[in-house]
Amino acid sequence: MKIPYLKFSVLSSALIVSTYALAAGYTLDIYVTGIHDDQGVVRAGIYNSSDGFPKEEKAIAHASAAARKGSVSIQFADLSPGKYAFVVYHDENNDGKMDKRFGMIPIEGYGLSNNIKAFGKPSFDECAFTIPDVKSQTVKLNY
Repeated sequence: MKIPYLKFSVLSSALIVSTYALAAGYTLDIYVTGIHDDQGVVRAGIYNSSDGFPKEEKAIAHASAAARKGSVSIQFADLSPGKYAFVVYHDENNDGKMDKRFGMIPIEGYGLSNNIKAFGKPSFDECAFTIPDVKSQTVKLNY
């Protein structure tokens, strides 16, 4: 009879620990403004280090929302405390990548955390913010 009680106790402890782990994650809401039209998708990638920033394939997580002229919201959940930066862009042709002229100049609308206006490759440090201090950001796309 003590074995079922032990199993219940272990299961209850595991549920309490996993519920606490979920509650410990932080959420970042990104409000994207200045969207020119309803075509395609607005995509975002978030980074927790300068390694690979702002290459899309190096992001630690991705999120997206259907494009809507004006603005959309994108959310990243379950973020641990720390330093982050993000890139958001309007993938108008919905091809899953930011289109660029000469391989480096964006030809689709884009924005960076802290609403940085970068000329050339943006730096992680100038785009960085800390979680949980920052819970949301508004970014206007540059076309």
